[in-house]
Parts: sequence; structure tokens; C-alpha cells
Amino acid sequence: MITLSVIAAVVAMCAVAVSLWQAREAKHAQEAARQSQEAVVRAQEEARAARKAVEQATSSALQAKNALEEAKKAVVKAEEAARQSQEAATASRMLADEAQLTAHQAATQVGELVGALAAQRSRVGMPTFAITPGAPDEFRLSYFGGPAVIEQLTVSVVPGSRVLGLSQYDEPPAEHLAVGPLHNGDAVTFRAATGQRASAVFQITAEPWEPIVVRAE
Repeated sequence: MITLSVIAAVVAMCAVAVSLWQAREAKHAQEAARQSQEAVVRAQEEARAARKAVEQATSSALQAKNALEEAKKAVVKAEEAARQSQEAATASRMLADEAQLTAHQAATQVGELVGALAAQRSRVGMPTFAITPGAPDEFRLSYFGGPAVIEQLTVSVVPGSRVLGLSQYDEPPAEHLAVGPLHNGDAVTFRAATGQRASAVFQITAEPWEPIVVRAE
């Protein structure tokens, strides 16, 4: 009977030891599970942070791409504006050169025409006149070739020559100025109310010859 009691006590003690060991192992397992859960939570947080960083990097890359596209468009617009400006400057230069050439050709043609008319008038015994600028707003009319004396001639303003009026002495400027008599080789001085002497063109009428146009040169 005592032996059975001792055996039962030993068995009970072994059962208690096993229970204690199982409880300790269960506690260790719970601790490992808790640590695993914490590791999973940390891994999830790190994954969320990594995903957020990737999203931010993607957004920044997209913004940088858009900024680069806008910069490329701005460069293209600037190049196009510069090209158009250069073309406009070239066209303006060409127009200015053409206008200058046309003006020079017109002046040359007028000079040649005046010279031809003067030569023709001289050949047929008609009077020839020349007008040269002197002091500011002052012109010198010379008569040569033709009759020995011209009793009277009229110097007139030519429309478009920017001459406002003519006078020989102190009288108010008028559209027509009577001069004479003039001997062959004589010269008279008169004034013209104008600020552009290079544009001064006059018409001279001497009876009984036809009127002629003379440019001040």
C-alpha cells in the first residue's frame, strides 16, 4: 500500500514537472509569437513607409518630367521668336536698301533729265538756269546760255518739294517770285521758306519759252 502511494506520488510529481515544463514552453511560445507579431507590425510599417517613399519619388519624377517638357516648349517658342525677329530684321533691311536704291535711281534720273533738258535748251538757243544752295534757306539762281538779256522770269514753288514760299528781299514769302532783268552770266540770290534744302525743286518760267523744273544741287 505504501509502495503504491509512493508510486502515485512519484507519478504526480512527474506530472507536475511535465506541466511546469509545458507551461514554460507555452510561455516561451507566447513570447516568440508576440515578438513575431511585433516583427510583422514593424515590417508592415516599413512597407507602408517604403510605399509612401516610392509614391513621393514617382510624383517628384512626374513633376520633373512635366517641368522638362514645359522648358522644352519654352525653348522652342524662344527659338521661333528669335527666327521671326531675324526674318523681320532681314526684310526691313532689304526694304530699306530697296527704298534707298529707288531714291538714288530717281535722283539720278531727275539729274540726267535736267542735264539733258539744259543741254537741249542750250543747243537750240534757249535759256539755261542752275540753282545752288547757299546759306541756310538761301539759293543762288544762275542764268547762262540763250539770249543776252531776259527781261523777266518767274521762280515758282513746285508742289511736294516742301518749299513754303519764296522772297528776294524782305517781302513776305509768296508762291511765285518775279526776277529780272537778267543778263547772260548773271546770278541772283533769293530765299525759300524751307527746312529741307535737298528737297528744294523750283519751276522757272521765262517768256516766251516753256517752263522748266530745276532742282537745287
